[in-house]
Amino acid sequence: MNKRISKSDARRARILDLLLGGQEVPIKDIADKLDVSLMTIHRDLVELEQNGAITRVRGAVSAEKSVLFESSYLFRSQKQIEEKKRLAKAALKFIEPGSALACDDSTTVYQIADLIQEITPVTVLTNGLPLVNRLCTEPGVEVIALGGKYHRGFSGFFGLQCEQVASRYIVDVAVMSSTTIQGNSLFTQDEQVVRMKRVMLGIAKKSVLLVDSSKFTYSALNHIADLSDFDHVIISRDTDADTLKSLRSAGIAFDLA
Repeated sequence: MNKRISKSDARRARILDLLLGGQEVPIKDIADKLDVSLMTIHRDLVELEQNGAITRVRGAVSAEKSVLFESSYLFRSQKQIEEKKRLAKAALKFIEPGSALACDDSTTVYQIADLIQEITPVTVLTNGLPLVNRLCTEPGVEVIALGGKYHRGFSGFFGLQCEQVASRYIVDVAVMSSTTIQGNSLFTQDEQVVRMKRVMLGIAKKSVLLVDSSKFTYSALNHIADLSDFDHVIISRDTDADTLKSLRSAGIAFDLA
């Protein structure tokens, strides 16, 4: 028997739909559009905020990232989908069948799952729960789930245990993305994400960075690595021409996809 979705869950899903445009929306406007009381909306927003899905600022709410806040996995997974698919496809040329991969929790790297049969047999080490769930039944794919403390907003595992487990491996290729690119470096909002990505970068013989056009739009506090730390950087062809020119002028080598 299929489980029926509750009224509160359906309402929270509608709230997230209203936020997909990436703008802050006044809380009163959300209540008016859903035809419910402000008290009901505030209860929903508390639940969504605790799950890392949204952030509230000055009487408004947003699901988009900011300097201090990374948008939820669900929200990010619905943005720049075609760009992410192209980037994942381009990454395959750097992966040989029989390889061991470290794949981060990003929604960009997740797109490799639909292409995985092109490089099987393969071992995938990851802290991303959606990738574990997607790949665990794929023929020819051995999945190593890193475990650790689960973060709802990122839909992934982080923390000391996760980092220690990952550091015991050596992989052929690490495939990663990041919250934002500022100048010639990668940044993100969360320190635990920084540590996990640095571990993956450190255990890989070869590293591939996937960058969609939105990564040049935002700011974040914590430095992860420089673009030059990666063996291959693949950037969406939808990225602003001036941004690409600036990277080339700085001597950053990259492929377009």
